[in-house]
Amino acid sequence: MANQYTANRNLMKQTSNKNIGSKVDVLKWSEDMDLLAIGTEKGEVVLQRLKWQKVWQLSPPEEGLKVRGIAWRPWEKLIAIGYSNGTVLLINIETKEEVHSFSVEADITCMSWTENTEELPKDDISYHSVTSYTKYLPELPLLSTMSSSAKPINYNRSNFCSKHILNILIVGSTSRRVQLMAFGMLPCGTVDILAKLGMKSTSTARIRDAKMSLDFRQLIVALEYDDALNVVVLENEVLFKYSASVLNLALKHAQMLNTMAYMTDTIDCIIEAWETVLLEMDNKLTRFSKEQPEGSISADFLELLMFGTTSPALEQFLLRDLTEKGLRKLGTSIELCYVTIQKLVVKPLYTAIYDVFYHLTTLDGMLRNRYHYGVLLATPATELLRNCAALQMKAYELQKIIDTSKRDFKIFFRWLHVVIVRLMDETPQENQPIITQQEINYLADFLNSFDTSSASTEADAERSAIESRRKFNLERVGQYLEDKPLVQLPSASQEEGESQWKHLLSQNQCLRECPAIFAHHEKLSLIQQHKLMRQSFKKIFDQPGAVISEDFRQKNSLTIQTGSDSDGGGGDVRDSASTVRSFTFINHPKDNVTLIAIVQSEDSLLLVECFPDAGLKIVRIRFEEKPYFDQRFDAIGRLSFRQVQFYNPDTLSLLLRARANDDASVTTGCYFLLLNLGPVREFLATIEPREFMQTLSEEAAGCHGINAYTLIDESSLKLLDSNDGYMIAVSGKRNVMAVVSESLKNVRIYDMDGPDEEEDMLDTSSQINSSLENSQESIQA
Repeated sequence: MANQYTANRNLMKQTSNKNIGSKVDVLKWSEDMDLLAIGTEKGEVVLQRLKWQKVWQLSPPEEGLKVRGIAWRPWEKLIAIGYSNGTVLLINIETKEEVHSFSVEADITCMSWTENTEELPKDDISYHSVTSYTKYLPELPLLSTMSSSAKPINYNRSNFCSKHILNILIVGSTSRRVQLMAFGMLPCGTVDILAKLGMKSTSTARIRDAKMSLDFRQLIVALEYDDALNVVVLENEVLFKYSASVLNLALKHAQMLNTMAYMTDTIDCIIEAWETVLLEMDNKLTRFSKEQPEGSISADFLELLMFGTTSPALEQFLLRDLTEKGLRKLGTSIELCYVTIQKLVVKPLYTAIYDVFYHLTTLDGMLRNRYHYGVLLATPATELLRNCAALQMKAYELQKIIDTSKRDFKIFFRWLHVVIVRLMDETPQENQPIITQQEINYLADFLNSFDTSSASTEADAERSAIESRRKFNLERVGQYLEDKPLVQLPSASQEEGESQWKHLLSQNQCLRECPAIFAHHEKLSLIQQHKLMRQSFKKIFDQPGAVISEDFRQKNSLTIQTGSDSDGGGGDVRDSASTVRSFTFINHPKDNVTLIAIVQSEDSLLLVECFPDAGLKIVRIRFEEKPYFDQRFDAIGRLSFRQVQFYNPDTLSLLLRARANDDASVTTGCYFLLLNLGPVREFLATIEPREFMQTLSEEAAGCHGINAYTLIDESSLKLLDSNDGYMIAVSGKRNVMAVVSESLKNVRIYDMDGPDEEEDMLDTSSQINSSLENSQESIQA
């Protein structure tokens, strides 16, 4: 018998064996690519290829965070990673860039991704509105070519889904809430499980796993508390009926979210360039302004301009602190910074605002179809459109301020250069530019504003005085890049032709209140206006989640009582005696059911089918007495369940542990079993669906049972190398399996097909080279 199972073991070929530097917490295969994601106890996520080639390694967003969950987005090259502080990151696996992030504000307990199986037709009501934007919008300029501080990120992603199929990320947390996110970006509901069950809040309740049906009608949640596991079936009609509308909204939300992230990065680059200007002035001018009495700076400079005389303090500042060389350097530096800021405003910022405005216009058109979108979004996009238009006007205003500041600074530094040369009793250069009368007028206005502000209240005046003394009140652009109202509003000369339009609006209340005319918030800074637009953006796209959350209703539940194991202490100490050891879901597309496998105890496995009407069928698979007429299992010992995971909708993969017949506390080996669910589901077909609430105890009362030994054939049970296995991760599409050792620091990968012996002989040399490379890596490590 032992030789027989040794032969079976060879059908499953080990392709790699690797020691990990830290313990493995999470292990997840990609169903569409030969990639394995490993989350370690250090909070790092390592992406490995099938042949153990590292793709990249991602550090946690904050020190000390743990990886709680990993989920691969179907059909896409995106992976969702959940951390212990509730943060969820969406990472592009090709570039390791963060596509999106959100927080559930509690420790994460589970993550999964559910996708529909049917692609929506291209004649869908809003298909062209959400897919044709690339024809009309220019590509976003690459920020790294304009700013040294910008990351080389390409935001021009033409598609946010390769197929027109809705998928939803499900995140469970310790707050006993389940967060639903379409495409992992658009909030589609936050379901409070205890509230839906009518239970009081309890600290012992914990969400073990959650899954949605393929049509998104059902949300199935495994809630563990005390000595029981409650499988809850929740049902909603909104998400089921309006899934196509949710898909289109999610696509439009993702497009706008991408552009707004680009806009935020652009503003960050503008702020960094402005801080360079501020630093240059702080080194010289601010230090001088702090030493002078309030209101004296403008008077000293105007006196110098009008009469050519300087105060002793100003003369000392110009000759000793500023100097001619320092003045030239300061003028050149400030001019270059302003040129950089203006480039960022004129090209990237304008382009991003235009893109968002286009998306908002198409969204507003979509929302006018109340039949498809009226339930999800009751509030139109008018407020968001107005805020976006106001941001566009504020960016145009900033551009004009930059032009004015460049002109004024250029005149100011040229005039100071002449003054310093004269104070040093040197002969001016023959080709020295002459300051015209118009430039003198500009300069006088510039000097006169050093100690003045447009504050209208005492608080504004006090803040303006502080600003004036802090940074010499020379700089006009910086006030647009701070999260507070403007200190100095644009003068009438800067507004020029706009004054007539403003006068017309001030005289006509009906025009001011007309929704077709976008308001200009004069006192708001660019940062405040951008913040206001983001708030209205969040406000409008939070509506679908609130509607869907409210619609969830409990349809059915199954309470499974769990008890302590009877192995005499032979169980793993990392498992609580009263907890369900393993739990897994899978949707069966062909039969339109959801299959649930639960390892209730080391001797008991439950298989549950959930139907579209929320009916449940349950069967228990137990390791009972070995068939007396079948001697195949005599040499193995007593088998018990360790972990369960669906290999595919028709096959269940099981990690088993073998114990000695005479001493159950002695482990003799670990086995891997691929269990064909065909016979089990045929048995389930004879059971009536349970459409009522029920409780299933540890005993077999009220539940049909099957002896697990009768389901095992000769080729399905495989002995694992080293008799060491604690956790498995499988991929039925790739026919691969990964096994984590009891120490959680060793990962072995198996090819389930198993190559022929001739192929083994041909691959011998490559395996030797691979072993040498692994040895060298270990030595270097």
